[in-house]
Amino acid sequence: MELEQNLTAALMQSSAEDNKSEEAWPAVAHLHQPAEANQLLLPERSSCLAVKTYLRMCNLPFAEHNSNNAEFMSPGGRLTHLPLLRLGPVKTFAEFEPIVAQVEAMQGGNCLGSWMSEDQRDTIRCLVSYVENVFTVAEIHMSFVDEANYQLYTATRCAATHPWPLSTIRRFAKQKDAQKILKVYQWQDLDNDQVIQEVGICADALVAELEEDQAKSYFGGSRPCNWTPWSLDMW
Repeated sequence: MELEQNLTAALMQSSAEDNKSEEAWPAVAHLHQPAEANQLLLPERSSCLAVKTYLRMCNLPFAEHNSNNAEFMSPGGRLTHLPLLRLGPVKTFAEFEPIVAQVEAMQGGNCLGSWMSEDQRDTIRCLVSYVENVFTVAEIHMSFVDEANYQLYTATRCAATHPWPLSTIRRFAKQKDAQKILKVYQWQDLDNDQVIQEVGICADALVAELEEDQAKSYFGGSRPCNWTPWSLDMW
């Protein structure tokens, strides 16, 4: 009986160690995005910049890759589907919030936001979700609905890596996806002035959050946390 218990305990310990090793950050993680010079769109660049900044704040090593097919390799997402983070041979994650959630799960008590209470975490999550929705949807609107921006930048970047007629098909597909997102958030009928007004309201909310406690250097407290909305740098 005692031998059986010892064997069971040893197996459980071995299993726990295996799971721990599986969750360890790889020596080199791979971050994929389209080329910034001629392919990456404004909302996609914001998401990629946010993820890279966050991983560097966490001191987690990663290798950057310019991949023309990064969007097609992506497991999905709500808004941009980018960047794509590959951890090992099969684990892939896309967009800022899913990647942060995965890092938080792997880092446990060593994650950036480990000092926060659960209430603080919930508050910051709500704030970041609101900010990401407003700023990213505004960027999508300006990229695809504003005719000047669309013709000068968006259309050419959407079609940069595809020969005709695939380039035309891809451009229309991206525009259709953008229109679906705008419809979900009920932004499809807004003009540029209304979009700027929505961004202004969101910015005012951020200012109010910082002014609530003058001692705070970051959203949520005096230290960085997992949910600091770094994509604001784009605005």
